[in-house]
Amino acid sequence: MALMGDQFGIAQRKPAYVRFQNNTCYSIEVNWMNFHNKEQTYCILDPNKFVDVNTFSTHSWTFRECISKSHMVVAGREIFIATPWAEEHKRLEFKHPINVPLRTRVLIEMPAMDLRQLCLLKLASILKNKDDIITLEIPTTLQKELIEMITNKENSKIQLTN
Repeated sequence: MALMGDQFGIAQRKPAYVRFQNNTCYSIEVNWMNFHNKEQTYCILDPNKFVDVNTFSTHSWTFRECISKSHMVVAGREIFIATPWAEEHKRLEFKHPINVPLRTRVLIEMPAMDLRQLCLLKLASILKNKDDIITLEIPTTLQKELIEMITNKENSKIQLTN
């Protein structure tokens, strides 16, 4: 059985150099889709920060907000696949040849969210533990969602240290 990354063949696997830039006010998980089509956290990107990544044109990337695990978007899409640097060079139509790889800036943005989700995100960023949430006079369903969000936040930190 061929792995997902192998189905494209080595001939199509071309280097791509990207700069993922977090344009949101939230910490974002930068996730690489591995050859079994599972998200694998590459790094956590703080608000308004960037990370340079050397990848391939056959690799898919996704971006999630750390607390709610909501998808973020790049150019309106939840999944990003890089363009090989040589093709990016041609697209930009430089007058002189460039032999050094170009790094493409990729802006990570927040999609439109409903007011309920935005309020939960704000509360989850302020509250520190389960006891703080239980003291709030809000419906149990919202308390459960907030507890899950805080757990997600803690798990994101632990995942990167392992």
